[in-house]
Amino acid sequence: MIRTAKISTTILIVVLIVVVVNILSENYNFRIDLTEDKEYTLSNATRNILKELDMPVTVTAYFSEDLPPNVGNISGNLKDMLIEYSNRSDGMVVYKFVNPNENDESEQEAVNEGIQPLMINVREKDQIKQQKAYLGAVISMGNEKEIIPFIQPGSA
Repeated sequence: MIRTAKISTTILIVVLIVVVVNILSENYNFRIDLTEDKEYTLSNATRNILKELDMPVTVTAYFSEDLPPNVGNISGNLKDMLIEYSNRSDGMVVYKFVNPNENDESEQEAVNEGIQPLMINVREKDQIKQQKAYLGAVISMGNEKEIIPFIQPGSA
């Protein structure tokens, strides 16, 4: 009987600790960059810029899906960076990802914004074929707009 009470108490304490940690993690975001060259650490200048934003910055990223890993990881890196920017700016950096290969409307939207498709080589079942890919973004703030027609691997 005493052993059952100890087990029940231990389980209850563990459950309470998990609940408290979950509640705290929703209110406080933190990340630890364990990479050797601190590639996921924001500079003080970037942090200051993000804190001082007084107008929302919208990033619309036009990225094709199902790209080879050497190209497809650009999208993931950019998304991670934008999430960090959004968190640090208290939501003043807003982003969305559009797959222009999904339908004609999305493709036309990308082209109208100045994002041109690239032809990349893709290896499939011992064959190399060419695939149309979009790897660009449009950054807008108020009436100003900056177009990045092609985001190079390693730059995001």
